[in-house]
Amino acid sequence: MEEEKYIGVKKLGELALVDFCPRCFWFEYHYGPFPSRFPGIFNVLDNVSKKSVDRSLLQRKKLPDWLNISDVVKQVRWEEIGTVKKIKNRNYLVIKDKQSGWILRGQPDKVFELKDGTIHIIDFKTARFTSRQNELSPLYEAQLNGYALLAHKKPVSRLSLVYCEPKSELPDDINFHLEFSIKIDKIDLNRRKVFDLLMRAKEILEKKKPPPARPRCSETCFYIDKILGS
Repeated sequence: MEEEKYIGVKKLGELALVDFCPRCFWFEYHYGPFPSRFPGIFNVLDNVSKKSVDRSLLQRKKLPDWLNISDVVKQVRWEEIGTVKKIKNRNYLVIKDKQSGWILRGQPDKVFELKDGTIHIIDFKTARFTSRQNELSPLYEAQLNGYALLAHKKPVSRLSLVYCEPKSELPDDINFHLEFSIKIDKIDLNRRKVFDLLMRAKEILEKKKPPPARPRCSETCFYIDKILGS
């Protein structure tokens, strides 16, 4: 029996980046991740944002005041929107692409049902919206459209990135605490892009040997060359 081949929506989104390196992509998939471009503290802060939403919905029956999203009726469980599968003790939404034969998987941050019966998928990013974030927008667009593809049981009408930007000014007191401003960035629906990326990923990852690197790549290629002594 042929082994099932999985790829995460975040990993798939890397192919949409201007500085994408197929050699890095191949090595990271087959041999595991190298040092991440995203500091771990951001994942912690993203989880705090999600917990804030959950607590507000539980205690106040509405979204927190800082999350200005309209027409929300309720938060939706993954099982209501797609197929859930446990992979290495973690639950994922999954869907198999018939053309490539690969299985797409992902974990959307929040899914809300709207008054018209459609759903709104959002993803939190703890970061200041800078030119670097703008460079990463193709990755985020592919990621959110990947979630839309995974949500095959309900119609998706909206996709949003919610940026939680740390404020640079300190409040007027002696206690240290961080404050954030919120920027919501609407993402256009384009599932076709996800199918195209899946076919490109298949072409790269099913090669027996790694493809050539992007010229002057300083990401994972740097570590690979150190290991190989080149």
